[in-house]
Amino acid sequence: MRRFRSFNAMTTANVKMTVRNRTALFWNLAFPLLFIVLFGFLIGNDSFSFDVGIVGADSSPIAHAITAEMQQTDGFSVKTGTEDAEMTALRDGRRSVVVVFSAEAGDQVHANVYWDQSNPQQGSIALSAVRQFLSEANASITGGVPAIDVQVQAVDSKALRYIDFFVPGVLALSLMNSGMIGLASAFVTYRERGILRRIKATPFPLSSFIGARITSQLFVSVTQAIVLVGAGMLLFDLRINGNPLYILVMVILGSLAFLSLGFVIAAFARNQEAADSIANAFSFPMMFLSGIFFPVDSAPEWLQPIMRLIPLRYLADGLRDLMVRNAGLTDVWPELLIMAATGVIGFLLALRFFRWDTT
Repeated sequence: MRRFRSFNAMTTANVKMTVRNRTALFWNLAFPLLFIVLFGFLIGNDSFSFDVGIVGADSSPIAHAITAEMQQTDGFSVKTGTEDAEMTALRDGRRSVVVVFSAEAGDQVHANVYWDQSNPQQGSIALSAVRQFLSEANASITGGVPAIDVQVQAVDSKALRYIDFFVPGVLALSLMNSGMIGLASAFVTYRERGILRRIKATPFPLSSFIGARITSQLFVSVTQAIVLVGAGMLLFDLRINGNPLYILVMVILGSLAFLSLGFVIAAFARNQEAADSIANAFSFPMMFLSGIFFPVDSAPEWLQPIMRLIPLRYLADGLRDLMVRNAGLTDVWPELLIMAATGVIGFLLALRFFRWDTT
């Protein structure tokens, strides 16, 4: 009971220190909230994607020629693949229109055009553009002979508005900043001031001291999630379709993952300036290469393998799936596994290299 009271007192003290630290409050809460407000008002709730999927591009010379011409036309981002893959992408909101070509008798080509009716404004514009293109391409390729039989079908998708895409990403970013940057700076400061050395000399266990810090940080992370998501819902009609408990699991696991990286940075940094520099050196590339502001699919091909190595990407994707796509924990098990692996590896490295004194 006495140990529990000591642990509770230490946790409460950590929370109070965080609340009283105005700089930490700005970067952990006000800064990401400012991002949501600014981007929300500047960009609004419009969908950001205008991709077209093509199936059966090699089914006939005409289909091949139309696909090649569409790929060279500004305004279309053309992806080719199987019908199952492209229709899945359409239902997931990663395509606005999918065109399925199939060859018929003679020179006739049949084209089933599927469009996203869940976002009528964007979907209808995309459909109109594709139908206009097919009509003009038909005339230019065949000399006016109607060689393409076009059938249009509507599909309901789970397309994201930009604000639905953006808020979970900013939440992931804030969890990274508070866990990795905030903790690393705090622990190096404790070590420089001799606080860790003095605690080590008291009966209070060091493991309880670390546990109290982690517990208080998790409390801060959950508070961040509530404030940021609440602001998105209040100001921009953010759609939360998922189970709050599942979202809480991802928030806690993501927070632990970046807390572990904060401990690793604190283990190697000799002073607060070094801790801040190392943390920023890792956080800034992750901020722009993790799909926080824009989808990672729009990045150059050569950059994609690098982006797959960044844990922040998986935290942001997992939060989006759970918050707005109504996914379950089994649907995001790769993201959960990566967060758990990051946390375990980080804590193991921290245990191996962490120093309680400056010497």
